[in-house]
Amino acid sequence: MKRYVLAHDLGTSGNKATLFDEQGALVESRVTPYNMEVFNSNWAEQDPSIWWNAVCSSSREVLSTINPKDVVAVSFSGQMMGCLPVDREGKPLHNALLYCDQRSTEEEQEFIQSLGFDRIYQITGHRPSASYSLTKLLWIKKHRPEVYEKTYKVLQAKDYMNFLLTGEYATDYNDASGTNAFDLASLDWSQVILDAMGVPASLFPKAYPSSTKIGEVHRRASEETGIPEGTAVIVGAGDGGCASLGAGSVSFGKPYMYMGSSSWVSIASKHPLSDPEKIGFTWAHPVAGLYQPCATMQTAGGSLSWFAKTYLGNDKGKTLDSINSMAQESVPGANGLTFLPYLLGERSPWWNTKAKGAFVGMDISTTFPDHCRALLEGVAMNQKLNFAGMLSEIPDRRVMFIGGGALNTFLRQVLSDVFGCEIVVPQFLTEATSMGAALLGGVGCGLYEDFSMIEVMNPIKEVVTPNKENTAYYEDLTGTFADLYRSLEPWFNR
Repeated sequence: MKRYVLAHDLGTSGNKATLFDEQGALVESRVTPYNMEVFNSNWAEQDPSIWWNAVCSSSREVLSTINPKDVVAVSFSGQMMGCLPVDREGKPLHNALLYCDQRSTEEEQEFIQSLGFDRIYQITGHRPSASYSLTKLLWIKKHRPEVYEKTYKVLQAKDYMNFLLTGEYATDYNDASGTNAFDLASLDWSQVILDAMGVPASLFPKAYPSSTKIGEVHRRASEETGIPEGTAVIVGAGDGGCASLGAGSVSFGKPYMYMGSSSWVSIASKHPLSDPEKIGFTWAHPVAGLYQPCATMQTAGGSLSWFAKTYLGNDKGKTLDSINSMAQESVPGANGLTFLPYLLGERSPWWNTKAKGAFVGMDISTTFPDHCRALLEGVAMNQKLNFAGMLSEIPDRRVMFIGGGALNTFLRQVLSDVFGCEIVVPQFLTEATSMGAALLGGVGCGLYEDFSMIEVMNPIKEVVTPNKENTAYYEDLTGTFADLYRSLEPWFNR
């Protein structure tokens, strides 16, 4: 008899239910899409009932392919940095405010004025921002007092699903560290922050290591989802944390880069990131005892998609292939052309919403292949700047590359040359979050011995080695790239 873990990847555009067996093999997967409501230019909400409906339908679909009694655990990867207030019965009092909701900018400034930017960063490992849960809650306190007064708990998306499955209020260290209210040193809610902002700690659920069993599926939830009553429910982690697990970053070091429309780089560290420039930020890692320093750029794959659509038409696959092909007709450094990939402002390393994209260095001999090469190099050099501080703290020099962007074979080589290290590519590039959730479920219920199981679940399929001559050239060019941004920053800010 085979045994299975049911993993859910609960995102902002849909829920993916995936079955993994005891050998770590992906057996079955179903996606149920849904929409978010975006209005007032920068408000973003979801009715949490659509999450539950998607979990119920996708669970039933994948379980129809096996004997449901063979499922030994359920675990979630979930969208992070949200704010869902519920009453004493666990009923939502308001739509969930999503990570991309920016309505609480005034509350962000009040937060900074109360404690100071540096103090908040020191406690939480994150910059104070309207993106995080705390300022969203403060907005509700100020603008929806009738909701705030009835609020019993403030939950993240996956934690509400876990409540509906088990009746237990719980979160994990990883998701909690994306609220701007969690102390990374004590791994508990920050009394300093909550007292300063007048928020009782009792509004937040108890936090646990991500592989903790928090309860079992109760009868009513079993009837709605098809998951057998009594199945273990593992608390799980945020989607960024689960992606780290799926990328094999499960022990000290283990650097990786994810690339979709945006991109981030991360490692597994023994302590929060010490970063006087505050380029990056640090989450509690899903593996207990570790931390997850991270740095994120806004438009990585998004820059490639923009360029392809703008200059080569709408056939995405064909045009991206054309970019790669033509980029190889140019040379390292793109004959003096540099691309700044800041089409939606930039987070790391500059944290400037007014930053702009730019091609700089054209002359009469500049070609279209030079533009294609500069495009790839600009993305790579920006991530080199983001990675620099992290890589200096660890012994590893092999970067796992995941996400849809990892399908780009020439970009793999450019990254290897720019980073000056091997780029390793696993078998599954876009299943990292589901695998991370399944890994937590399997470890949490004892089906998998430990987190090294990810090496079986997502084995390495390709290793790209750097061209040493190119690496030496890119070392200097990356400094020039950074200088170019700094020279244009005053213009951006005007």
